Amino acid sequence: MATNSANRSQLSESNPSAQPFRLLGIDPGATAREIEAALKLARQTGLAPETTLAEAHASLLDPVRRLPSELAYPLGSTPDQVDLFYAELPAGVSDEEILQTSEQFAPLPMANFIARYAARRGASSELLLALIDAHTCIDASEIQQALQSLRRRASWPPPPVANVRDGLNDLLHAHCVAIIDAYDPVESAAEPLAETTREILATGDQPLVQTLGVLLATYRRAVEELRASAERQVDQACQTMDQRPNDAISIEGLAAALHRWASLCRPLLQFDAHQDSGGPEMNVAPDRVFGLLGALINQRQYLAVLQVLDPALDAFKSIPDTSTRLAKIREIVRRMQGTAANEAGPNQPPTAAAGSRDSRHLKKAIAAAAALLAVLGLLGAYWTFGSGTAPSVASASNPPLPNAEPELLPPAGNGQRFPREYVRYCHFQEERLRVVKQRVRAPEDVRAYNALAADYNSRCANFFYQDEDLRLVKEEVITKRKLLEADAERILSTWPWRNGAAGAPSATSK
Repeated sequence: MATNSANRSQLSESNPSAQPFRLLGIDPGATAREIEAALKLARQTGLAPETTLAEAHASLLDPVRRLPSELAYPLGSTPDQVDLFYAELPAGVSDEEILQTSEQFAPLPMANFIARYAARRGASSELLLALIDAHTCIDASEIQQALQSLRRRASWPPPPVANVRDGLNDLLHAHCVAIIDAYDPVESAAEPLAETTREILATGDQPLVQTLGVLLATYRRAVEELRASAERQVDQACQTMDQRPNDAISIEGLAAALHRWASLCRPLLQFDAHQDSGGPEMNVAPDRVFGLLGALINQRQYLAVLQVLDPALDAFKSIPDTSTRLAKIREIVRRMQGTAANEAGPNQPPTAAAGSRDSRHLKKAIAAAAALLAVLGLLGAYWTFGSGTAPSVASASNPPLPNAEPELLPPAGNGQRFPREYVRYCHFQEERLRVVKQRVRAPEDVRAYNALAADYNSRCANFFYQDEDLRLVKEEVITKRKLLEADAERILSTWPWRNGAAGAPSATSK
């Protein structure tokens, strides 16, 4: 909206004297004749450039365009409070002084007052909390009644309450944009936002949470490119770690990349976890780390896996599902590390034990761990036995079909609103599991299938979707049925107890 853009411009300049009412020296109760007289006087005194005066005059004579200016005015204030509102606090004023002064105003002018100073510098969490609280306390009906009274006195038509609500929403967005823009660099907003998010979520106050969501949405857009850059850094660090898993510099580089990504995204991760939401873009870094873990496990680099897990658990601690999966993986890998060491003996490496005829218990443990790792979503994770190189377990998270639309693994949970990529996974995986179920024979098959089905149900048992997304995905299932059946066959072929050539134990092994 043009009015919203103009309001944002005024806020970004943090110049209250540029507001039309203040510029012309009148209040929202001024009649058209009083506005004309004020314009004439302002021109005579050369108070501002002609274009600025003309724009202020035109906006106040338009019942629609004047609403943003009315909402930026200290409505409901006494003359002394109006003077205080427009007075400039000393340079270097503390947050405490700003907040003490703001307490003298009603919620709407309080929000405007705090935003004016917060938009001049990187706001602290105290200012952010006060701003969010002020906006949450604004009552649109009370503002509409105040404006109705002022406009009646000035012979202007009153604004509908719906327009007032829209105007207040525009004002909130304008405040958020101006405040986020004031952080230099913008990533310096992450820490005060994370503290603000933590405190508001702890209250459980839904109106506060909703207002916080607007501020965080503004931050999310502002750091989009930085987040993508941090994800590329994580990807490069994972590649280096994959190539040099025993290099201390590699793990340090990965830890630094994960720390940068997590620091930038922490307030967003906190909020998304609380709301049980979050777009696919927030899964890029975790998925890349899971891919690295799968590759390292395949290489039996157990120590490197544990070294990756430490910074990963710290980076992803705000993502409950991911941190739970990582903790389970650490438990499994530690168990496998110990089993491999015991089987190998003091003078024999684990790989030699895996290739010997006496390593049946190790192979069973590896097979069980591999199945669980697959269910946990380790992209590309698989194990090999003996001298063979065939993969023994396929990931529950299947690669996208060639030349297909993206298929993304949804987070665990119920009642979430899924984008098409998540809906696609649920229906594609349902078709794969249908085929797998038809091939289940041995007890090991049943256990593996039940694990895959449980993981599927944790993600896809109950979700909301767009009707058009469901229609398109169901059409894709029909046209790609052969490819999905092939996916299912690949899952079956990689189960270790079905791969006799790789030396895995059969279903009857003791």
